[in-house]
Amino acid sequence: MRCARLSAMVALAFLFMDGASAQIPTSSAEIRRRPADPSRAELVRSDQVFRDMVGCVIGRAASRTRNLLDTIPGTPEEGRILFSFDSRMQSCFDNYRLGGDAMSFPSNLFRGVTAEVYYRREFPTGITSATEIAAETMTAWAGPRLADGRATQSEMLHAMARCVILRHPAAVAAMLRTVPISDEERVAMRALSPELSACLDSGIEFTASPQSLRGLLAEAALHYAEALRTGFAMVGRGSVGSE
Repeated sequence: MRCARLSAMVALAFLFMDGASAQIPTSSAEIRRRPADPSRAELVRSDQVFRDMVGCVIGRAASRTRNLLDTIPGTPEEGRILFSFDSRMQSCFDNYRLGGDAMSFPSNLFRGVTAEVYYRREFPTGITSATEIAAETMTAWAGPRLADGRATQSEMLHAMARCVILRHPAAVAAMLRTVPISDEERVAMRALSPELSACLDSGIEFTASPQSLRGLLAEAALHYAEALRTGFAMVGRGSVGSE
């Protein structure tokens, strides 16, 4: 990885994000700038509203949301699938629970929560350590996937998460069993700090919110559990079809 700094930031209700990556699942409410960060209670509430919205979208577009997780992050292919969810997000978003406020979030967070839903659904008993699989095979599996000859910044973040799951699958599984934005989650993520450091190239700095990091690790856990069943030849299930 050649990037001087890798950053995965998250903004939920009451926070504002610029750029095309921000998704606003309501056109009727204005996003308000706030002079201070939201309280923990506000974050918990907005996180649950967001997760409920994602669950609703999954219920209405199961095949396409699952296909999303087989795309390489940061590619036009991923972007096309994400864009197709716009009307479903509009109808699934319950802004009443947020006092009429809109919600802004980066697309990678939608992907991460989607991955956690499918991880829980497809692997309800969690994951185990790989046995009798060559280290070089797993290392190659964890590496960044290329699109048009290069790795996107988003894919480099996902490669880091796959490296973490290879090094300590039990710790990642334990973190995913915690309640989001809880003291238990914070403790579990702190235990993963050495693995995160070990999986970053020398000189690379990584900053992330707990929500964003949880999403990265949830997708890594899903793909790792799949690979334990089918082998470590590829990340995901192969080619992506349409719904």
